[in-house]
Amino acid sequence: MAVTLVPLAVLAAPAAAQEAGETSSQEEGEAQITDKQHPDYTVCRTESVIGSRAKKRRVCLTNREWARVAREGRSLASAMAEKNSSGLITN
Repeated sequence: MAVTLVPLAVLAAPAAAQEAGETSSQEEGEAQITDKQHPDYTVCRTESVIGSRAKKRRVCLTNREWARVAREGRSLASAMAEKNSSGLITN
């Protein structure tokens, strides 16, 4: 059964990617947002790939999505700091 599903998944992936590409190109054709402060303005950043010194990847998200990523990162960092605090009281 698993042998049958793997080829189907491989065949379905390019079709899904193509549909997603068509949708984004249609949205881009409607209106370009030029205000850099707008929540739906797309910002692309280059990030280093973990485990590689030379590889970089380009990540494009809207301002709203970048804000969400930053919020989640801060939340995760504070949760880790709280979990790992030793409970020592300093005066």
